Amino acid sequence: MKIVTLTPTIAPLTSIGGLGDILEDLPKFLKNLGNEVYVITYDHQNKISKRPHEIIKKIEVKYQGSKLFFDVIKAVHPSSNFEIFAFSNPEINQLDSWDPIKYEIFADLVVSFLSDIENIECVSGHDWPCGLAIAKCHEKLNLPTTLTIHNEAFKGPIIEYKGHIFSFLEHGIYFSDAVNTVSPNHAEEIRNLDFLKKLCKEKPFHGIINGIDTDVYSPESIIERMKNLSNGKLNPQDYCYIENYDISNAAVVKPKIKESWFCKCENLKKYINDWNEMDKSNISGSDIEIHGNIKGKLKTPMIGFVGRATYQKGFDLIFETMPEVLEENNANFVLVSKGEKSIEEKIKDFAESYPDKIMALVGHCPPIIPIIYAGCDWTVVPSLWEPCGLTQMESMSYGTPVIARNTGGLSDTVISLHPDPHKNPNFDIATGVLFNDYDKYGFKWGIEHGLYWSFYNLEEACLFINYKHVHCPESPYEENSPLYMLIKNCYHHVQKNLSWQNNDSSERYRALFGGAMYKHYF
Repeated sequence: MKIVTLTPTIAPLTSIGGLGDILEDLPKFLKNLGNEVYVITYDHQNKISKRPHEIIKKIEVKYQGSKLFFDVIKAVHPSSNFEIFAFSNPEINQLDSWDPIKYEIFADLVVSFLSDIENIECVSGHDWPCGLAIAKCHEKLNLPTTLTIHNEAFKGPIIEYKGHIFSFLEHGIYFSDAVNTVSPNHAEEIRNLDFLKKLCKEKPFHGIINGIDTDVYSPESIIERMKNLSNGKLNPQDYCYIENYDISNAAVVKPKIKESWFCKCENLKKYINDWNEMDKSNISGSDIEIHGNIKGKLKTPMIGFVGRATYQKGFDLIFETMPEVLEENNANFVLVSKGEKSIEEKIKDFAESYPDKIMALVGHCPPIIPIIYAGCDWTVVPSLWEPCGLTQMESMSYGTPVIARNTGGLSDTVISLHPDPHKNPNFDIATGVLFNDYDKYGFKWGIEHGLYWSFYNLEEACLFINYKHVHCPESPYEENSPLYMLIKNCYHHVQKNLSWQNNDSSERYRALFGGAMYKHYF
């Protein structure tokens, strides 16, 4: 099948979010199924043109009466090795990556570029920036089209096309032949939203779970990944203890990483300082500000958070709940986030107000994220809503269980420890804790439930785990402890059920494209 994939961003080149991470993987695995894949995007901030490339074409388009000239750049993705076609114009490149002007122009660039390519079987767009391009490919090129909704809350501006006054996202949905979102549970949650119910009335609408590439998100290669994400400039072994690990020694290595990077923070600060001084012009990332400090011991639970600074991610719950949780449970909290400036400022004040309990890394530093996952005992994902979420999958891939709200893709991916392990001691399969209510009490219960059964109640938990009066671990990190079991469960769950390698998501995308072709022509 000859597939064109349109995307606003691609990790690690031009992305700070989950959409770009998915588009780093999906084309690779579609190619592995024997498909021919064209990936089309923008040369944001010249990040792609600074890599080895060739200019294969020049395109002229008109925008509001002005002529604009673009180079079509052909490059190869640095890790996934598929070809990328990027539109490059010195002025347009410097606009914000999500500027609507870019994507109004993008639609005409895509049509012009694809008009010279024969035998395209389907054009697939991702999220609102690609909506107008999908509409024009459907109407002007008469091609089968699909649109993947990564977050229906962001629709883009309202424009007129073919007599329809819609947002970018709505144009893409209306003119596409098939639509999907990024988890089965989220598809059911949003299926009856008025605009989706109206626009998807007579076309397929599916939920296809995202995955992660376990060749990349792997504790066996954590050192190599950190080096790669710093463009080979920073070797984490020069700063703190770090070791590649697997499930056989995770319970030994993870607490050492935790102690070295977070309980003794000076070397972490040196790493961040060197990251800030590094040239990042051809990689994804920004400078980092460190706020707060952690003073904790090895047996003090370490809770982590990785996510965009936006209200969707549950920051109101974090600010309200975490101080009480950390004081009452003698725990520490480390978070890395970048996004809305107002939330970033609140994060800084929040960390400075609890300097011995909280450390906030404000900015985007991809190579430090694996350390957050590897070094923490739990991570939290208290999202108001979450179409799929990758942070919980990445956390579990490093053997770290997750406390998450029971919504969207979080429900599809986290196996919750039973609310009452006396009745159902499912320590043998649990990978975290799901809480239902989006309020302080629900979030606090979720965190304390996880900590109680993994740190503070080992003797009782041990009896439920093995049903025999045998040696019960004194440390959370000893073999046969609840935390040790959760670590193993997380790793195996990701490998077997959530990886692109072993789930069937790429096959489902190919079926989606086939369904779009059938709908379009028949």
